[in-house]
Amino acid sequence: MATRGFRRYPLLFFSTLEECLEFEFTTSTIEKMLPIVSKFIPSTERLPAVRIREYAECIVPSYSDSSFHSHFHLTRRSAEILVGLLARCLEVPSQHLRGRPPVSVEKQLLVTLWVLGNPEVIRSVSDRFNVTKSSVFRIVRRICRAIVNNLAAQFICWPKGDRVKKVMEQFQRKQGLPHCIGVIDGTHIPIKASYDNQEQYVNRKKFHSLQLQGVCDPDRFFTDVYCAYPGSVHDARVLRNSPLYQDAEHLESEMFPGSAYIIGDAAYPLKTWLMTGFKNNGKLTREQRHFNYRLSSTRMKIEHTFGLLKGRFRKLKVMMDVDKVEDIPLLVTSAC
Repeated sequence: MATRGFRRYPLLFFSTLEECLEFEFTTSTIEKMLPIVSKFIPSTERLPAVRIREYAECIVPSYSDSSFHSHFHLTRRSAEILVGLLARCLEVPSQHLRGRPPVSVEKQLLVTLWVLGNPEVIRSVSDRFNVTKSSVFRIVRRICRAIVNNLAAQFICWPKGDRVKKVMEQFQRKQGLPHCIGVIDGTHIPIKASYDNQEQYVNRKKFHSLQLQGVCDPDRFFTDVYCAYPGSVHDARVLRNSPLYQDAEHLESEMFPGSAYIIGDAAYPLKTWLMTGFKNNGKLTREQRHFNYRLSSTRMKIEHTFGLLKGRFRKLKVMMDVDKVEDIPLLVTSAC
């Protein structure tokens, strides 16, 4: 009660104390007053964190399928499949570690989905899943690394074989562009400004970020992603230094069979495998303007794809609360 009174009326407390100090007190009187005064001083003793116990173990299983999806931004069935795939490439210790039981693969995935899907601070995630803050970082890093190193290639893959023809037909039917097999663009992933060489992370919109380059198909699935460069780097330079560019230059006939190509905006260079629009010099013909319109409407596919990504994993559109900037590409790529 005394501490609560101090917090509500701190000025009254200190002004009263100041008036009392104007009088001369004996040593014995001061010793008698100390226990009373000390009650008004807020305790600096660290209180134990209040955590939700067995949220992942008992509460989450009781969620309906729709509630599960709204909380974790993934269907329950998709999460179960992902747990099965991760269990093959993750080792969970059988014994207790430092007095704590090992965290199951399922719980690790739920923690990771929650971190990526919600703008909550790590402390709140720690309390919700009853694990330490350091454990949250380790879990997210472990799950994302397992996804990128072992599973990403199964889901983010360049169209090959019969898939190339199908993608071409879809772009032709929906957008009126023959032989197109993808759309490329970049987006900015906001990061905190406490890393070294801060100025190189400031993009043209004046906030700190990392560049995410992506290529998508007509169904708005990523077929290639690359996240490595600071926000100040131009899209064309990101492309030139990406594995996609190197493969396209050296394996063009394999990646772009026949007359296949991808399309991009004016920030990208014109290549035999990369189509960009005509530069508007005020003298474009009707056909050229129509061609630019087709390209522009088709490029909306990749913008929608980025929008879906950031809508599902909302952490990608707020400041990434990660200690090491080197870990951010890992999280971003796993979310794709």
